[in-house]
Amino acid sequence: MVSVVLKGKKGFSITTKSVKAKLERNLVNLQETKDAYNEVVHFYFLLIAEDPLGLTIPKTDNGGWRYYEIKTFDDEFIKGLPSPFKRAAIRQAIGAYESWHSNYQRWLKRPKKMKRHKPPVHPRKFNFNPQYDSGMWKEDDGAFIVLKVLVNGEWKWIKHQYQSPEIESDWVKCSPRVQVKGNSFWLVFPIEKYVPATGGIKKIMSAPKFRTCGIDMDLDKHIAICTVLETNARGESTEVARFFINQSRHVVRRKRNLGRIAIKMNQTGIISSGFANQRWQKLSRREVEFSRDVSRLIVEFARHWQVQVISFEHLGNLRPQRGKYSRRSNQKSAYWLKSKVYEQVKRIAFQDYGMLVTRVNPRDTSRLSPDGIPVWRGNQFPSSILEFLEYQSGANLVATPDGYKAHSGLNAARNIALKAIKRNLPEATLKLKSLER
Repeated sequence: MVSVVLKGKKGFSITTKSVKAKLERNLVNLQETKDAYNEVVHFYFLLIAEDPLGLTIPKTDNGGWRYYEIKTFDDEFIKGLPSPFKRAAIRQAIGAYESWHSNYQRWLKRPKKMKRHKPPVHPRKFNFNPQYDSGMWKEDDGAFIVLKVLVNGEWKWIKHQYQSPEIESDWVKCSPRVQVKGNSFWLVFPIEKYVPATGGIKKIMSAPKFRTCGIDMDLDKHIAICTVLETNARGESTEVARFFINQSRHVVRRKRNLGRIAIKMNQTGIISSGFANQRWQKLSRREVEFSRDVSRLIVEFARHWQVQVISFEHLGNLRPQRGKYSRRSNQKSAYWLKSKVYEQVKRIAFQDYGMLVTRVNPRDTSRLSPDGIPVWRGNQFPSSILEFLEYQSGANLVATPDGYKAHSGLNAARNIALKAIKRNLPEATLKLKSLER
């Protein structure tokens, strides 16, 4: 298999993700190669710090990494290193230096209350995993690959076997990075593919007909409530699908684990870094896995109903309430899960199906009906007109005096979708007759 880096193509965007493959042990320790790589990175980092002029010269004029390669052409320290290995180390050193320089500039512009803060210093050592560009590997057939590695001070070509998940035919593999974790070795392949360009949300919503998926996210029973609205050129929107994703079992397990951690802390009086580490890791892994499952469900639902735009609320200022440790920790985990689901949906939807994701202002999405009328909210529909003045936060049902009734989360999802539509079609409305089913 030949490594190919996709080039720009009219009418298409390029999306990238990575695939991690397990390298089988073959009595060759790649730690020596990693140590050599980091020594070269440190060497070039110090050189760039002394002479940053090369970063200001365009690459077409032998600037950037070429400047430092030419400058050290006859240096004894790097003599005998493979050229791709050396160039990858130079690029890594440039990135490390630019990161340090950015931090240093922020320190120079720090406010008066931070004047006593010490400046960032140069790293004394690095722990980067070596990048294997073309020329450092060959003969990759999906199960075996030949790598150039450092063995007892000598560079040798050695064949390795690896286990990799199946890569779909429309994805293209690029040059890998060798990851060393203790006694485990991995290959991390960046993979790329072409995604048809959409022209942006504004262009999508200028079409004669398009579909938008609005998503409301709750903390307890339903992690996501989805609705699909189909909008025509006149701005008339019709609801064509709904989807509720339950998280009750996941919340119960989270609360149980947090409660056990709180009990242990109360028994021992210890609240420090590393306490109940295994329980925290288990809880964290479960949250990550659940976020992926929910995100995939949302994306596949949107794909099934041929959605072009997915709309979320912009909930960036959520803060847990003061209270018991377990209650506060549960809210923090729930807020983290909300943000993670949005990030995963945004990535999966575009990479797999070319769908776009946006966020809208959450103001009044729960307090108004799709027609903009303030709603009653409770757990049992009112029997008299005076009861329509009540509003119970967190209740499951909403209604208005003119006869509109809905689940509170579904009502919010409709408003979220409409807000995204009204950015480009201010006259957009939801046809209530489409809801009578």
